[in-house]
Amino acid sequence: MAQRSNRSSKKGFPRARLLTDANEDTLLACGVDPASLPYLAPKLIHRNLLIKRVKLFAANILKQSMLSIGGDVAVNRNVISGNTEFSDCLLMGDLRHFSLLLAKLSLQKGLEAIAQTIQEQIFPPLGPLCRDFCSHSHTWRDLPVIMGILNVTPDSFSDGGLWLDPSKAIDHGIQMEQDGADLIDVGGESSRPGAQEVGGVQEISRVIPIIESLATRVSIPISIDTTKAEVARAAIDAGATVINDISALSKDPDMMKIARSTGAGVVLMHMRGSPETMQENTSYGDIIDEIITYLDLRIEACLDAGIRSTSLIVDPGMGFAKTHDGNLCILHHIAEFRSLGVPVLLGHSRKSTIGSILDCAADDREEGTDAVSAWAAIQGVDFLRVHDVKRAFRIRKIISSIRAEKP
Repeated sequence: MAQRSNRSSKKGFPRARLLTDANEDTLLACGVDPASLPYLAPKLIHRNLLIKRVKLFAANILKQSMLSIGGDVAVNRNVISGNTEFSDCLLMGDLRHFSLLLAKLSLQKGLEAIAQTIQEQIFPPLGPLCRDFCSHSHTWRDLPVIMGILNVTPDSFSDGGLWLDPSKAIDHGIQMEQDGADLIDVGGESSRPGAQEVGGVQEISRVIPIIESLATRVSIPISIDTTKAEVARAAIDAGATVINDISALSKDPDMMKIARSTGAGVVLMHMRGSPETMQENTSYGDIIDEIITYLDLRIEACLDAGIRSTSLIVDPGMGFAKTHDGNLCILHHIAEFRSLGVPVLLGHSRKSTIGSILDCAADDREEGTDAVSAWAAIQGVDFLRVHDVKRAFRIRKIISSIRAEKP
């Protein structure tokens, strides 16, 4: 809701403004003693951290500890009387509060896991994004990383049939790198709602010639968009180094083995059912919590199988077993998926939710895609999977320039 205009004369009043951002320079401009910066700067950043199913004794300790240092914790109403075994806890405070809380928790036995969780969520390591794909380490300083979509299918919802000619597909992949793509995602099977599965042999025949050629002609990683181990194996042999699996390595029991043995990067996406049936199962209680829980379990399954955490990426699966409102909820809360501790990918390009809002066909959704790309970039999404690489690259460049406060 817009702020109402009620300006009257302010002569004699102090001039004031709500700051979009405040940092150490802002503090120094107020004339503070530089020696006070370590004390004041953490107070500029507020965080709300939700920790689920905390045991009663731990919830009480968190509540009392945060209150003692000026923060607070919202807990179940029955915590104070002891009439509950567990409580969700919403911790509220600035960075200084959380730093002091960690110091207090270090003296408490039995709270090591909670302390580590707080440390990882509130004080994550900073720096460029790094992932390991097939024994090669990749580092990106310009974020979000742009993944260009190259569908060699006759029936994909947006670009089906455009790149069936191998020579056109290869030229398009090369052009995407020139336009600023950091990865190229090659797919040989449509995953649009209602799409029917194709056989592995047919899928391989579509993607392998493209991957083999691109692997010798581009310098950026290539991913294979598939749920089949035989396709993933063939693609990696041809030069791909990332497996982008909409089933989160759950459909084909051999997919985990391929990912582990090759060291390929892995994109784990949330979906219910299959593309053919997924839109029949779109009801959720708490959609964000359910997606995060699912992806957390899939991450743990990968780690248990011997797949390195530095190879993993998660995708909340916009448009896969989601309603229009569910997709918007994902976008609104997209930053929360970073709590999983691995990079977040968003596949939003030309999706039906954009079409519903703008009342336009799939080939007329670029401005809507751009708006979501910009929102996702500002919210800290790590990878954008898009059809039009050049537009995403320009969006990233503008946002990066604004953040750096230089033209």
